[in-house]
Amino acid sequence: MDTIPCDFCLEKPNSAVTMCLTCEASLCQAHLSKHNSKGTQKCHVLVALKAAEAQEAKARAEHAEWLEGFCQDNAAFPCATGSHEKDDYEKQQAILSLIMKSIQENNAAMNKALQQLQKSADQIKSNKKTLTDQLSKVFQEIKTQVDQKEKQIISDIQSNEKKQLAKIVVLQKQMEEKKDAALQNLQELQALREQTDAQLFLQGFQLLQERVKKENFSNDSVEVLTVHLDQSDIQVVRNHTAVYISNLDTLMQVVHGKIINQTQWSRLIIPRKTLKCFIFRGSSE
Repeated sequence: MDTIPCDFCLEKPNSAVTMCLTCEASLCQAHLSKHNSKGTQKCHVLVALKAAEAQEAKARAEHAEWLEGFCQDNAAFPCATGSHEKDDYEKQQAILSLIMKSIQENNAAMNKALQQLQKSADQIKSNKKTLTDQLSKVFQEIKTQVDQKEKQIISDIQSNEKKQLAKIVVLQKQMEEKKDAALQNLQELQALREQTDAQLFLQGFQLLQERVKKENFSNDSVEVLTVHLDQSDIQVVRNHTAVYISNLDTLMQVVHGKIINQTQWSRLIIPRKTLKCFIFRGSSE
């Protein structure tokens, strides 16, 4: 069999080793390397054929117009190369089958990836709900404890107020009673002072004097100091609050770290065959 010359050799053509079905050109080994080095040609369909196969492929390209005619009586193509159309058809069918298989594999891989993405989305939502519920419970407990402590302190202040006011009310009542008694004594003394009968005056004054001696006119005085929280006391509370908030910030940093690290990205491995490239390398023998 004669060898097929390379279509790109300008001077003495070298023997072609490969046929590019996309370019419809025969390539020697040197021009095959240049052909494959171009990014736009990496996906071309290459066929490594024997010299006879290359000759037949080139003949089919030259006599393509004859393939449109078919003799019903002889059941043959007018062109001699038409007999090889069946081989070309079978090869293209094989390529088609590989493309379909690759599409199916890629679709299966993408379906799996979509399922994983949906699972990841559902997990993110579940994580959000779990963290939100837990933190809401923690903060609600904090609020409850703070509210309870506030009510307790205010209740203690109010209770102490009632007790001390009750004591003052008792003292006020006692003081009012002493005042009324003193006023009554004063009125009787004033009336006795106007008595002109000496005997009646002495008898009345003696009785009134003995009663006045028994009266307790001492006054209990209560002084209430001004009470307020010193700035130093308030600062102590604020310092404790700052430490408490700092502990909460530490907890929030842990939560934030968990949120950031919950997504572990990985690339899904898909079949190495692609829809754009199918390179078939035949035997060079």
